[in-house]
Amino acid sequence: MTSHEFKPALLNRDGVRLGHVEVGPAAAQDPPLLLINGWTGDHGIFSPQLVHFAQKRRTVAVNLRGHGSSDAPDQEYTVAGFADDIAWQCAQLELLKPVVIGHSMGGRIALELCGRYPDLAAGLVMIDTIVMPSPILRKSRQVKALLDGVGGSDYLAVLKANAWELGCDFDDAARRKAIYETYVLPPCSKIAQHVAYSVIRNAILDYDPMPAAKACRVPMAYIAADVPLVNMARGLDRLKEICPQLVTAKTMLAGHFNTIEVADQVNAMLDRFLDVGLRRRRG
Repeated sequence: MTSHEFKPALLNRDGVRLGHVEVGPAAAQDPPLLLINGWTGDHGIFSPQLVHFAQKRRTVAVNLRGHGSSDAPDQEYTVAGFADDIAWQCAQLELLKPVVIGHSMGGRIALELCGRYPDLAAGLVMIDTIVMPSPILRKSRQVKALLDGVGGSDYLAVLKANAWELGCDFDDAARRKAIYETYVLPPCSKIAQHVAYSVIRNAILDYDPMPAAKACRVPMAYIAADVPLVNMARGLDRLKEICPQLVTAKTMLAGHFNTIEVADQVNAMLDRFLDVGLRRRRG
């Protein structure tokens, strides 16, 4: 099942329509799940997880403001703003004590959500997220080149090339291309430049994850992929010092879109966290 086979519903927040997909039985097993997409993505990145968890859990996958089916007003797009949107969506949907699962940038937003609203979630999982990058990274040539490219006239080509590179080449060429064209490219091709640029600029240059990490007391897990940039910049040692409840895992031979590429591995890790990891609370 692909992202096109899940039809998003829309909620109106102060004139801005925010999209989400919901699956799962009416009498679902607790806790429910809340899935948060990353930069330039949508709920499609969680397609295998939506199918897997729909069998027994209420599962909601949001589309961030400006992404997927959600409206893209002319404004700044910040990690805190996304967290506020999602907290509002949870209230509207009466989604009580979900385990929050964020992919890529969605993991940073998930951390902010759980720290900003400490009573909202039952647990937190980040998937291949750059959580606490070194301040040096903000001033690096790579970051400057990315910001210049996303802010330039050929921004879509920059976004598409960035997404392709993050996918890495562990899989055979045909399957890698199919994953990219089915799940990654469609939302990336639709995103407005003002959204893409504002998100990445604010997240890299202005966002400080430290307050959220210090406030986050729920059970926490991190599932890594094998992407050189993310491996270098994720900052899990710093996060572990602040959040001793953090447990970590890594998918084998998979790039950034491991939720699709090795969905069986990711689903098994999520099942294990739900069955066992939710007991690990911060002291």
